[in-house]
Amino acid sequence: MKNLLYISLLFPFFLFGQMHIQGSALVHVAEGANLEVGGDLNNQGVIQNVGRITLYKDWLTNGNFNGIEGSIQFIGIADQLAPTGELATGELIINSLGNVSFPGSEYTVLDRLDLQFGNIIPGESTRFVLDQNAQVFGGSTDSYFAGSLINRGSGIKIFPVGSDGVYAPITLLNVFGVNTEIQAAYSRNNPYDPVPGDSLLGVSHRGLWEVELLNGGTDETQVELKFSEEDLSDFKITNNIRHRENSPVIAIASSPEGVYESIGIESLLNSDTLTFGTIVGKKSLSFNLGQKLYLAMALAPRIPDVGLYYIPEAFSPQASDARNQTLRVFGEGILEEGFDLQIFNRYGVNVYSTNSFAEANENGWNGENQKTGLDEPTGIYYYTVKFRFKTGLPVQKSGVFYLIR
Repeated sequence: MKNLLYISLLFPFFLFGQMHIQGSALVHVAEGANLEVGGDLNNQGVIQNVGRITLYKDWLTNGNFNGIEGSIQFIGIADQLAPTGELATGELIINSLGNVSFPGSEYTVLDRLDLQFGNIIPGESTRFVLDQNAQVFGGSTDSYFAGSLINRGSGIKIFPVGSDGVYAPITLLNVFGVNTEIQAAYSRNNPYDPVPGDSLLGVSHRGLWEVELLNGGTDETQVELKFSEEDLSDFKITNNIRHRENSPVIAIASSPEGVYESIGIESLLNSDTLTFGTIVGKKSLSFNLGQKLYLAMALAPRIPDVGLYYIPEAFSPQASDARNQTLRVFGEGILEEGFDLQIFNRYGVNVYSTNSFAEANENGWNGENQKTGLDEPTGIYYYTVKFRFKTGLPVQKSGVFYLIR
């Protein structure tokens, strides 16, 4: 470069005011050196950084920057701005009392993103990328990525995203693919009323994660969500599902306003089960290129590990709800083999029997004498039931119920 002014910084250097690098200048920040700029850093020339650049105010640049082995630290006492067109850095540290905005076209962190204090605010069309070897440190309600974040490569992929004061990171636990780029974002509120599928009691409208495969391909991967400031007892749309116990689960849909289905729960840690916790989905996510997936917290009936069964205390063949017109045996984890249900009237006459749990669960007794085909009258009836759960635990029970006509 003709008439180039070369400046090499080998030791820590602090400049109280603004630093302006002219177009004919090259500033080299050596390994172990730290260039601290108390005012704006205005670069019209060339910066080579293998040490650290610490900025207390804005980074204004139309020049060249090579810092793939270096570190950039934002440590201001107010909002800061880095309107570079494209930027790649080895390490990015956010430790600002304000937010740091990155409205340029593309930013890439190659080795380490460290979120200590202050939020990262990308532009509407900004590509902000964590490269395949980049690690994420920190992240909290005081410091998160407030927008769409891209993660490259395979392995455990952490997205330290948040919105409106809520830190809600999403982690893909086992990404494995070729040329993979996955983008994730979090919104504090779902602008639509999420619709719960048949297996869900309700879906939260207070938080929404969006995940998309932008490039390449990947195998299925499990997902981990950290949720807070939820209320899984308050839903805009609910399903009335008879149950004894319930549990938080992760729900998935193809659009924010779509029907959400459960991907289940493998583990739930550090949680009060309703408002905060860390949850890992049981089913893995499957990605198609360019397809967006939407995740939300939801509540579902919980089946105890040993299994579950329930026999109503009354039914009526004339009930307005067809589900209450027969006496059925409800349950989960019940083996078909060895099942036996017997029903008797008050005189001890057997009026119904079956050796099929599927029959007892789907159809049940309709109030007719199974042998004569005649209607049994209103009154008390008795039953005995025997079966085994899939765990091997045997159940033998007798009880009473009312037939109402």
